[in-house]
Amino acid sequence: MAKVLILHYSRTGTVRQAALQLQQISGWAMGEVRDPTPRVGFLGDLRCVIDSVLGRSAPYVYDGPPPESFDRWVVLAPIWVDGLASPMRALMRDIAHHGRPVSLVCVMARTGAFRAADEVTTIDGSEPHPVLALKQSDVLDGHCRAELSTLVDTVNALGTGPVIATPVDFSPRPA
Repeated sequence: MAKVLILHYSRTGTVRQAALQLQQISGWAMGEVRDPTPRVGFLGDLRCVIDSVLGRSAPYVYDGPPPESFDRWVVLAPIWVDGLASPMRALMRDIAHHGRPVSLVCVMARTGAFRAADEVTTIDGSEPHPVLALKQSDVLDGHCRAELSTLVDTVNALGTGPVIATPVDFSPRPA
C-alpha cells in the first residue's frame, strides 16, 4: 500500500475541516501550509484577490512530515478567484517534478476546481488524479463525507500508480 500524505492550506478553516475529515476516513498523515502573516480582514481579502489575479506564489510555512518521504500526495486547497490559493501554489512549485502522483481536492464557493487542476498540471508537469471539487457549504455542513470516502477508495486503488506525464516546454520561442 502506498504511503499517502495529505497536504492542505486553509485560510478560514473550511479546507482544514475537509482535511481532518479526510484524515479520519483514511488514516493518512497530514501536513499543513500556513501563512507567515495571517490574511485577516479586508486587507487579507485584498491580498488573496491580488495574489490570485496575478498568479503569484505567496510565502508560506509548512508544518508536517517531509513530503518526499511519501509515495503520493493528496493536495487540498481553497479556490481564490478561480485558481489555487497562492500559498498552495507556492508549495506546489517547490515540490513539483518529484515524480509523485498528485490527487487534488478543491474547496470552492462556486467554481474554479478545473482551472486549479490545470494550474497543478502546468506547475507539476503531470495531471492530478483524481480531482475532487467540493462546495464550501458541503464541507461546512458535513455533506462531503461520501465524496471523501470515494476519493480514499480511488487513491488506495491507484496506489503509487503511474504519473501521467504532460510534456512542458519552457524553451524560449523564436521571434
